[in-house]
Amino acid sequence: MNNPDRNASLKHLRFVLQFALLAALSMAGSSCATDRAAQAQKPAPPAKVENPVKEGDLATVTLSTEAEARLGIRTAPVEFTAVTQSRTFGGEVVLPPDSTIIVSAPMAGTILGGSAPAAGEMVKKGQVVFRLLPLLPPERDARALAQKDLTDAETRVESSKTKLRRAEELLREKAGSVKQVEQAREELALAESALKAAREKLERVIRSPLSGDASIAVVSPQDGMIQKVHAGTGQNVAGSAALFEILDLRQVWVRVPVYAGDLSSIERRQPARVHNLGDSPGSPTLLARPIQAPPTANANASTVDLYYQLPALGPFRPGQKVGVTLTLAGSQESLLVAQSAIVRDVQGGEWVYESTAPQQYVRRRVEVRYVTGDQAVLARGPAAGTQVVVTGAAELFGTEFSGGK
Repeated sequence: MNNPDRNASLKHLRFVLQFALLAALSMAGSSCATDRAAQAQKPAPPAKVENPVKEGDLATVTLSTEAEARLGIRTAPVEFTAVTQSRTFGGEVVLPPDSTIIVSAPMAGTILGGSAPAAGEMVKKGQVVFRLLPLLPPERDARALAQKDLTDAETRVESSKTKLRRAEELLREKAGSVKQVEQAREELALAESALKAAREKLERVIRSPLSGDASIAVVSPQDGMIQKVHAGTGQNVAGSAALFEILDLRQVWVRVPVYAGDLSSIERRQPARVHNLGDSPGSPTLLARPIQAPPTANANASTVDLYYQLPALGPFRPGQKVGVTLTLAGSQESLLVAQSAIVRDVQGGEWVYESTAPQQYVRRRVEVRYVTGDQAVLARGPAAGTQVVVTGAAELFGTEFSGGK
């Protein structure tokens, strides 16, 4: 016999369960829809790497004996040794304070045509740069001066002849000496030589009037470059007026501002390596020796200037900014490999090839701290003693990525 209360309870329980199931299904559907909407609104990643390869799974390059000999592969161990540290500063190419010479006019005159130089022109010592026609020559009448010199020379000759005759008469009367006669003859010979020169000078003046040969050559006192020209053709200049400036390029300095607190860490007696700002590590550099120069500093920047002398101007120009690598005091033990062992990929990554077995090589990542000479100092790399390729590394790099073709 059925109990009415029990049946009602079962119906009520069945209704509650159905309602709970419908609510759960509704909430699940809403959550899925929310997730799909969120995924639809999520932006795409900026980059996607497919099939990434770990560095431990890099390819191993195996060469035959003939291929290894053809590529000229040579290995050397990674060293862990004391290395002199260095630091690169910014410097400026400057000229010494006494490198510029100003040449002035010896007297007032007019610059003759066809002799004016151009700024930037190289000149040699003794080369005529200007020809100057004096406005007021020291002697207005060169012919009169030459005639006066001739008359003076003739007078000295007559006087010398009279003196010689008197000395000879005294010698004959035994009142003089042979030495007096010889001295009188020497004076006569000198007077006759001066007379000959005076006659030739007068003849030259007669043949060449003063107006045709009165210009004065202004020459360069040294080898160098014309930096500035202060006078032009046909211009009248006063005595001692500046005509041009010559720049001596035989000595070139590099001024390096260094923070005052770092002066004690720099080895001042060691030369500096000078290079262009855009040069990559290992590019050719010029050695500049340290010199004693007038002390200069910048109080606002808290820097003190160090000076180094280049052997020549080379590829640099006065005022050019350059990189200057200075040696630091003391040394630090670091990993060291030949610079030729380093290869770089298109992303700038630095690698070496480790010899893991005879004729087998694996590429290993390294981090170059700096390059000194033909050696690369590593901040991170294989352990000391590891054999790496120092000759033929670039060829191995090409072999690895060309599929061994």
